[in-house]
Amino acid sequence: MSDAARVVQMSKTARMVRELDVGECLRRNALTNKRPGMKIKQGAVVTVVETLEAGNAFLVEFGEKMPEKCDWLGVLYPAELEFVKAAAR
Repeated sequence: MSDAARVVQMSKTARMVRELDVGECLRRNALTNKRPGMKIKQGAVVTVVETLEAGNAFLVEFGEKMPEKCDWLGVLYPAELEFVKAAAR
């Protein structure tokens, strides 16, 4: 198991290592209703929804934290994310 996959099991939160500009956000957004002019800034916090390809890709969501609603949903790769360790409970 890769280090990235191990971290995702501990935490489902990550920060963006680089910005996704308006064009890339639009192109990589899997949602039908896309917010115009959206970009995801470096350092923005995203939620990892699912680990794909044995930890080589991650389905993530970004935006409002309402049930069944987000502003952006797409696949990001380990080099685009910095995983945040979960706080001990």
